[in-house]
Amino acid sequence: MFGLECARLLSYPVLNEDLINRRLNKLSSLGFRGCVDLGDYELWGFKVLGKGHSSVVLAAEFAGIGRAAVKVLRTDSKSSSLLRECDLMRKAFPVAPMTYYCDDEFIVMELVRGVKLGDLVPRINSCRDLITLYLKILASARYLDMKNITHKELNVLREHVIIDVEGRVRIIDFESGFAGFTCNVCRVFSALFVRDPRIMKCCDIRETLKKLLFELLSSYKETNSEHTFASLVKTIIDVCGSSSCECVG
Repeated sequence: MFGLECARLLSYPVLNEDLINRRLNKLSSLGFRGCVDLGDYELWGFKVLGKGHSSVVLAAEFAGIGRAAVKVLRTDSKSSSLLRECDLMRKAFPVAPMTYYCDDEFIVMELVRGVKLGDLVPRINSCRDLITLYLKILASARYLDMKNITHKELNVLREHVIIDVEGRVRIIDFESGFAGFTCNVCRVFSALFVRDPRIMKCCDIRETLKKLLFELLSSYKETNSEHTFASLVKTIIDVCGSSSCECVG
């Protein structure tokens, strides 16, 4: 627990005492008790959950909420507000983390407990388990498409997908996202079923089947159709679902 020692991260990367005090007062009014030493990244000697072009994300303790994640607008951000991202997250819940409070400078949200996809996949040796996981992620991308939300960074799934403690797929960081359909399913399909060499050991995708899959994907991109998505999933299951091989490597 950092307590209030991390308060200077409220004004990252340019320190401004007035800004720190104002932001700290705002968080304190929401029940903020202090930061938690948690995360895969480090800033100024403190562990943080994330660092993007527009914001940093801290783990924190709140009265009434408990442990939560706090996204803080950077002082050098080109964006003047986090409200657009918050609106996308609210529409994308429960795939996105639950939001507790939002304004221009903060998003206080659920701290998703689980494992990032990039850490989980190397531990999976069963083709069946790998394919099942990838289909769950594809279904989550479909959910975003149904909500007319484009994440925009789902080509980097290893950092943006967390499998939570209940086994659910959660997608984080909607910083670059926007309202509109541009086919999240297409990005996820390409990342998981085209570019992942492990899946090639599990799925016997011959040229004729590959052509069918891409025809279905093209049709889906044009229509955002549930029927076409179901056909795409069925074809993947037909090609990959019976596999029981090991996919080590």
